[in-house]
Amino acid sequence: MIYGTDEVVGVVSPRSVGGTSLFEAAAPITAENVDEFRSERSDIADTRNELRRLGFRVLQESTTTISFSGPSSLFQDAFSVELQRQTVEVTGGTELEFLAPEEPLQQVLEAPGDLSNLTEGVAISRPPELFESALPPLAPIHPSAYRYLFVPDEVAVILRASRAHRLGNTGRGVVVAMIDTGHYRHPFFIRHRYRISPTLLGPGETDPARDDNGHGTGESANIFAAAPGARLLPVKGLLDPTGSFNAAVSATPQPQVITNSWGYNIDHPGTSLPPALKPLEAAVANAVASGIVVCFSGGNGQRGWPGSHPDVISVGGVHVNYPDLDFEASSYASSFDSTFYPGRHAPDLCGLTGRRVDIGGRGFAPSLMLPVQPGSALDAITPSTGAGDDGWGLFSGTSAACPQVAGVVALLLERDPTLLPADVKQELVGSARDVTTGTTATGDAAGPGPDAATGAGLVDAK
Repeated sequence: MIYGTDEVVGVVSPRSVGGTSLFEAAAPITAENVDEFRSERSDIADTRNELRRLGFRVLQESTTTISFSGPSSLFQDAFSVELQRQTVEVTGGTELEFLAPEEPLQQVLEAPGDLSNLTEGVAISRPPELFESALPPLAPIHPSAYRYLFVPDEVAVILRASRAHRLGNTGRGVVVAMIDTGHYRHPFFIRHRYRISPTLLGPGETDPARDDNGHGTGESANIFAAAPGARLLPVKGLLDPTGSFNAAVSATPQPQVITNSWGYNIDHPGTSLPPALKPLEAAVANAVASGIVVCFSGGNGQRGWPGSHPDVISVGGVHVNYPDLDFEASSYASSFDSTFYPGRHAPDLCGLTGRRVDIGGRGFAPSLMLPVQPGSALDAITPSTGAGDDGWGLFSGTSAACPQVAGVVALLLERDPTLLPADVKQELVGSARDVTTGTTATGDAAGPGPDAATGAGLVDAK
């Protein structure tokens, strides 16, 4: 559902050239086999025309799916489905309302008439969770809170990115797309003269200049902490993550990196990937097959997907302790063995994330002071940042760690643009700093060498 309206967004898969329905693929869709799930141009065109004939608006096309929208009544009539008004908590205390079938992730709709001969099914989008933690209003500062970090300088020093910057390696010429809640042109970005492209709207999104949540704006500052010379392409696109992913891939210029601080808490033992999420799996695989490095947060206690997809760089969290600057696995971040992809463990490596602080019976990770749109959902911390509309919020989570790693990827690709996504992951894993203490939110303990808690350890830009 497009926020504040009765409009619904769906994703349809035209017939796959390999003969197997994208929605019914038994094996994971990865960069190695995504070609089988692409569609002929003629089928894409015919599907687009039939959707328009039925009265739908076509929003975005890719080689695997088409995103489209229409009034809920049109969806219900065309696909013989009852849509219900539902809510999802995308982050602590913030909910989004959407229209979908009773089980949106499990239900694939059958297309009517001529459209059924052209397509494999239709999924209605469900917003994902944002993998951050905001600190609620405190007066005075809670005794369990700890020293937080400022962007860009302190984060750059701890990631050892400042050393690369002094040598002239800043990520210049590398485009990093960030699919999130949008981007507000905060004075922080203007003052530092960061390169930011106009916000790209994903299917169903509006108001490119606004970020009423604050998440996308705040977390993007972590990219520039690692790579101040990179160009950010903000993609406002959590209404339809599949269409937004495909929009980022087809953007001009095409990004070399896509960072994602969100996901679905679904990769649990005994489960399988819900069929309605197969189009997103294909979109991720298609991006990597196109040579784009894709980073995903692993979650904050969640078993985050697509953070467990084998093609992505899965990012966990490490907490830094003051004043000694020693590291420990974040007690707020996730680590887990994937059920969907046997042999796959998340994370591959980590960025900086706060440790868990319990306040009022809930867990938070108030680790980074980040710029947000004044009055947005994440601009609500007092007195630590001043007034509730001062344009600053205190939050972290693996939502912060992921764009930090993406920034380090930009440094690598500036030095060697020929690196493939698998090469980049190998470089990062091979150079990470070992973290030997601490336990994650999901119970894995760090130890010498690669471990379940932090993967290879903390990303090391130097």
